[in-house]
Amino acid sequence: MKISATSIMLIIGMIIFAIYINAVGIGSLIAEITSINIFVLIIAILIDILCIGLFTLSWYVFLGNPGMKFRKCFEIVLVSIFGDLMIPTASISGEFLRISLTAKRGEISISKAFTSVILHRIVLALTFGLILLMSSILLLSQNLIGSYTLFTIAIVDIFIIVSSICAVKKFYKLRKLIERVVLKIGRILKRFRPDYNMESLKNKISINFERIEMCFSNFRLNTFTFSFIILTLRWFLIAMIPYIMFISLGYEISYWIVLSVSALMSMVQMIPVGIPGMIGIMEVSTTAFFISFGISPSMAASVTILMRVVTFWFELFLGAMAASIQGIRGLKGLSNSMQS
Repeated sequence: MKISATSIMLIIGMIIFAIYINAVGIGSLIAEITSINIFVLIIAILIDILCIGLFTLSWYVFLGNPGMKFRKCFEIVLVSIFGDLMIPTASISGEFLRISLTAKRGEISISKAFTSVILHRIVLALTFGLILLMSSILLLSQNLIGSYTLFTIAIVDIFIIVSSICAVKKFYKLRKLIERVVLKIGRILKRFRPDYNMESLKNKISINFERIEMCFSNFRLNTFTFSFIILTLRWFLIAMIPYIMFISLGYEISYWIVLSVSALMSMVQMIPVGIPGMIGIMEVSTTAFFISFGISPSMAASVTILMRVVTFWFELFLGAMAASIQGIRGLKGLSNSMQS
């Protein structure tokens, strides 16, 4: 029986996780994890739901579509989370789902859906750099190891994103260059496929560029600012999930350390390793980040696993439910169209 590449990567992730558990010590892990107050886990889950809601709201404002209700957007975000967790491709799988479902359910063009996601990702990356910069400066004042590394990552991220924003603003000037590149690719394809329609490609390029330009022309600074504030608040709330777990386990820790590690976790998730859910990789990375700030291995691993219960397993369950609902609706729509 042939084993799929995804199954192989999942097995590799589980092996890494098993080695990780064995290295930390399963006895100490169980003792600390079971001592957590269940009420704290419930609060962490509620915070996570609120963070997903804020993420949705920060993207929803870019759509500007009265026919696209917030509830629909929330469901689409859950499906995209499920896609990212199951198919880790640096968020490409999740964003593809977000764009396609938005265009379908919101009855808007792919170009507008694509533009809203691009703008949202730019703001998200900008807030990531700002949060990391802020926390690294505060940690530098405490002479903590790793602060200079965080500071460097934050500066690089902000530079890249500001450059991206400038590129978006000069989109009109880049249009001719992009068109030439796409048409060259089309000519290469025509060599292998003589029946390839170049005129159709030119028309599609022109139409899509006009739509994207229209979306960018409707861009408003107040929308960008509102999304920026919402996403910044979200970063602070995400860090509260591990922070309250540390406090519940009786461990005093700087909130800024937790905020830095929470931001770095999102950066690790962007690495296209190919292991579903980044099982093993996320646990090892997050624990290593906490240990680098002087936290004991057993405490770092305990909080990491508890975090993953909320930010992975719980979100995987929500995403699976949302994907199932979307699938059922799709089947009903297909059935109704066949009957009519």
